[in-house]
Amino acid sequence: MKKTLQPSWEGTRGETRVNYKHLLEDLRDMYPFPLNETIIVELIANALDAQPEEIKLTIDQRRRALTVIDDGRGMSKQQLEQYHDLAATTKARGKGIGFAGVGAKLSLLLGKVVTETRTKGFHAATEWYLQNDFHAPWLGTSPKGKVSTNMGSAVMIVLEDTGSPLLDADSVADVIRRHYYPLLDDEFWPMLWGVYPKRVSLYVNGSILHTASTADEKRKCFSVIQKRRQVGHGFIMKTSHELDEAQRGIAVSTYGKVIKRGWEWLGISPRNPAHLAGLVEIPALSSILATNKADFLKDGTSLKKYYSCREAIQEALDPILRSLGEITSSAEYTERELLYPIEKEVQQVLEDMLADFPELSPLVGRKGRGEPVEGVIPDEESPLIGRLAEGSSSMTGTMGGAGEGSGLEVAPGPDPDMRIEPSSEADQRGEAHEGRKKRPTLMISYENDPTSPELGRLWENTVWINTSHPAYGRTRQNASEKYYVHVAVAWVLSKHLGEGKSALEFMNKYLILWGKAR
Repeated sequence: MKKTLQPSWEGTRGETRVNYKHLLEDLRDMYPFPLNETIIVELIANALDAQPEEIKLTIDQRRRALTVIDDGRGMSKQQLEQYHDLAATTKARGKGIGFAGVGAKLSLLLGKVVTETRTKGFHAATEWYLQNDFHAPWLGTSPKGKVSTNMGSAVMIVLEDTGSPLLDADSVADVIRRHYYPLLDDEFWPMLWGVYPKRVSLYVNGSILHTASTADEKRKCFSVIQKRRQVGHGFIMKTSHELDEAQRGIAVSTYGKVIKRGWEWLGISPRNPAHLAGLVEIPALSSILATNKADFLKDGTSLKKYYSCREAIQEALDPILRSLGEITSSAEYTERELLYPIEKEVQQVLEDMLADFPELSPLVGRKGRGEPVEGVIPDEESPLIGRLAEGSSSMTGTMGGAGEGSGLEVAPGPDPDMRIEPSSEADQRGEAHEGRKKRPTLMISYENDPTSPELGRLWENTVWINTSHPAYGRTRQNASEKYYVHVAVAWVLSKHLGEGKSALEFMNKYLILWGKAR
């Protein structure tokens, strides 16, 4: 018998090889805008998280360098080491708007990064570069005095490309205005004082940035109200000229950083979308930012908060858009009183179909009960039970609630972003509550798109019904609009079935179940 030799691993050496360049490229691809724009946005976001009073961007054409300097908290020795770890995630969800120092990390794809930081008892500097695909060394150096205040940080990118947009002051200023407009506008600071203890000023090459005004701009301001409390502030303006594509629609920001822009996210279809622009700042939305802080989370609790804010914004905008002649009670705009009962019918039908079409589960929630969850109902007459914690949640009402399925938001007092968490060191009164998590449901909205021949389309969890379709006008004349909506919803969803599934079979089964439910 041939003897099998067992290899000995004693003394063997190896190396775990990580392709840092690919890692950075994957990180870059997480963002919906160009690399140079991402770098500026993230460098400012991380500076803002340090609670500064000033953020200064300077461009040195001779050295091909862009430097971002803030007078915030600075970094400790441990934080500086973590800052150089390409795999580290030093920012938690709901804490600020920066993401793990990603602005500096992505800058390694364009050149060398020189960092200086200063805090009480610690002042240091480093040089960092991508040597090759597998090595990104950094070296401690002596500080060059970039941080002239008692605390703060400076990040300098020494670029390889002399034609980089990062070396164009006007381009850099435009990026800041697009992504951080609320910080430049006095009107938004009453909403931001709870986020930043000091008014933050931004400079490019020594000049303070202001908002770029439009000659025919006529603002109409509004407040976003939830539970009798102002949670947001915004404005909308109508121009006589057509706006650029990037300027159209309402932008939503949190902590001064713009997250979304347009009309689709808001669920509104005005008559002249190319002539309308605006922005609304809602600090509470920071708690549901995605990891890269460039979008909102899509889990059930986060979506509920997102849609709740969206509905409050819609209510605030409705009278303004009506006064501008942008929405009417005609086919161009349908009240929620009509759509809400249809949405409930759609949900009921789809829940009965998920066994055969499980691929639709992410849109409407899985059939059956939600996950068990515990919470606390605030009650001043109850015993001390817990302490305040960040984040709110939603569940069905069972023990201590108002009945299964009625829904309950577990958030005490006037702050919708806090909940009571059971604790042995209790200072909040309330009653224990057991229920199940509530799930977001499919939504329906109307839009008037004469350029599209289709009945409707799906975007995120909303089915948009095209009211310009000839069949819609015919059904309105015959008072069969509700039937049209169900046909359109079934037709739209039939395009998102799994491979090999029959769209005709789906639509037929949908209409049969809807007919029986009636």
